[in-house]
Amino acid sequence: MRNYLKPSMAIILLMFLLGWSVLIFEQLRQSRYMQIKLQGKAAELDRQLHQLAVLPRVLARHPYVISSLSEQTQTNLLTTNKMLRQSQLDSKSAFAFVMDIDGNTIASSNYADSVSFIGVNYGFRPYFTKAIANGTATFFAVGATTGIPGYFTASAVTAANKTIGVAVVKTDLGGLLDSWQLRPYEWVVVDEMGVVALATDKRFLYVPAREITDNEKQNIASDRRYKITPDTRLIPLEADRIEFHQHSKDQTYFTQKTNLNSENWELMLLLTQTRIWLRAAYWQLAIGSILIILWLIYRNMLAQKRLAATEHKHAMALELEVAERTRELRSAQEALITESNYAMLGRMSAAINHEINQPLASLRLNLASLRNVVDKPDVDIHELRQIVVDSDRTTKRIGRVVTTLRSLASQRATEHVSLEVDKLVTTIVETIKRERRTMAPSLVVEFKNKNMRVNGNEILLQQALLNLLYNAFDAVLKQEQRIVKLQLTRLDRTVQFSVLDNGPGVSKEIVPHLFKPFFSDNTKPSGLGLGLTLTELIAQEHQGELTYELLTPQNSDYPAGSKFSLFIPLHQGTGS
Repeated sequence: MRNYLKPSMAIILLMFLLGWSVLIFEQLRQSRYMQIKLQGKAAELDRQLHQLAVLPRVLARHPYVISSLSEQTQTNLLTTNKMLRQSQLDSKSAFAFVMDIDGNTIASSNYADSVSFIGVNYGFRPYFTKAIANGTATFFAVGATTGIPGYFTASAVTAANKTIGVAVVKTDLGGLLDSWQLRPYEWVVVDEMGVVALATDKRFLYVPAREITDNEKQNIASDRRYKITPDTRLIPLEADRIEFHQHSKDQTYFTQKTNLNSENWELMLLLTQTRIWLRAAYWQLAIGSILIILWLIYRNMLAQKRLAATEHKHAMALELEVAERTRELRSAQEALITESNYAMLGRMSAAINHEINQPLASLRLNLASLRNVVDKPDVDIHELRQIVVDSDRTTKRIGRVVTTLRSLASQRATEHVSLEVDKLVTTIVETIKRERRTMAPSLVVEFKNKNMRVNGNEILLQQALLNLLYNAFDAVLKQEQRIVKLQLTRLDRTVQFSVLDNGPGVSKEIVPHLFKPFFSDNTKPSGLGLGLTLTELIAQEHQGELTYELLTPQNSDYPAGSKFSLFIPLHQGTGS
């Protein structure tokens, strides 16, 4: 007999522990679920209450409301009544009305109803006194005239820095909570007086959720908020337990609660304790069934272990293979990165070579001319001096190129000064005459405005415009009639440097990539895709912009061509 009792006692103890554990687990699960729902609905209710406070503020600033309070003529009041009616319909609120400084209702959205607020004094309501004192106020109560509960939002009406009345909007929140139906749960909102103001179960309405003091009862009565339900209470038992007491009948609820941000209210979610016990029983039954199934599965454990050992062996082999492939991929990736770095270095070297070749060719030409002059018996000092000046300018041009390329790799700020646009263009034209002598006659400079000044770095701006002009020269090489125009226009706060040519233009596929580094359309053997990138960087350095436009017969005098525009801000001292 004793041998049978021991296993029976063990099973009973095990089932008791299992039941207790499942009950604790179900309470924790319900607590987490209810908290998630609470946070979401609390945020939704806060958002709704914040939105409801907007309309009275708008009404308080409305000229009809202000004029009606300032001069209560029949015309003003009728206009305000109609406006309030329309506002109430548009906002789907219950009522909207305006009170004067004494609390008398002078205009209301229900002005045409048999029971109207007009002429009724609501000065005893806290929303009126608080709005007069603080500018805005909110209040929940049963309507003194209609007997319908609602949420009142009020805003003071001012004129000439003086409060002359209050605009009030009443909204029914009952529909909002009805839309929250979540059976078998019940939603409850407890106001600042400790009384249930809103609930999905009407039994909870106007039931105290704590002990109400005599002073609070007097305030509720004087404010005419609502009538507290007699012989009914919500009695807190523990942090997550509450008892609903009604006419000597008690029902225990499991509860979770949170505070609202917009009001001193508490939002609660209730679930009957019986539901917790039933669900715990279901869990206990399910876990018991699982334990039986596990016992049946135990018979196959040995075979499963052998299978697991085999799978482990295969997994180890697969892991070794993956590690080997990973090493191979890493090696290939490192080789690819090295190759890419060398390619980038080659492009940068080629770019420097491309950008410096032209000024170096010009310098070599000057040196050859210098040798010819020196070899003459009669040295022309003027010609010699001009060659030296040209050579000095060419070396400065090389320095400009190096400075510009360094700006691509380093975003350091450059020194900006006030520059005369006329002199800047003159220097650029002289440079073109030295470096692109065959193309110089094709260049036309058109000043639409004179005496313009910009803030900038002279070297960088010269380089930017030379890049655009040299690109234009390359574009018109194959044209019978070569046209390259440098057009200068003063806009509102910028100077527009436009370079136009009658070349073939740029295809639509290439336009999105024009300003990307090292991008080239491969139509120019010397082009490496850095000129426009550098020009755009220079524009950004000057808080400017570089744009491109394809020229057509519809927008220009050319059958085809390109227009690059460099926008540079005007010098602040330039007159308007």
